[in-house]
Amino acid sequence: MIQFFKKHWEVLSYLIFGVLTTLLNIVLYALFNRLFGYEAANSWGNVLDNVLCILFAYATNRAFVFRSKTQGRAMAKEFAAFVSCRLGTLVLDAVIMLVGGNLLAAQGTALMEGILTGVLVHLHPEAMAAVTPALVQSASSGAAIAVIGGADGPTAVFVAAGYAQTLWGLCVKVFSNVIVVILNYVFSKLIVFKKK
Repeated sequence: MIQFFKKHWEVLSYLIFGVLTTLLNIVLYALFNRLFGYEAANSWGNVLDNVLCILFAYATNRAFVFRSKTQGRAMAKEFAAFVSCRLGTLVLDAVIMLVGGNLLAAQGTALMEGILTGVLVHLHPEAMAAVTPALVQSASSGAAIAVIGGADGPTAVFVAAGYAQTLWGLCVKVFSNVIVVILNYVFSKLIVFKKK
């Protein structure tokens, strides 16, 4: 097992720090979404969180993944190459977020709303039966269950509508990050931290 980790340390550590960078990116996206709104999080907020993640990724990739020992001008050149490659994937991420997150927001939100509504409407009766078995067995509670059941659909739609846009934005962000992490590894391996 130790041999496996030693042999594949670079890829495994890149996955670990890639996941941490992705989590940082998603947390910053959610924070900007909460503070400045959905469209801001998908435009300038996305660029800002990418810049912060690029700095985090450089520090972790240099120290832990590729174990670079460059100093002085060589380090500056390495950093410039890293930032240049990451700017390319930042542009790709920005395009995906603007197109998927903003331009297709209505369609994506409608899709998420439909999925959430379907899940909530489907799960709610089972949850009701599990939480209140006495109500289900009581003959006098039939009217109460009918009323609750009647409110079930509108409640589910209301809850789904509140979260659908945010969930769609997070889905687009995760999709974008998966593509970016893979491309960044390729660029880091072949261009930035390549062994001389």
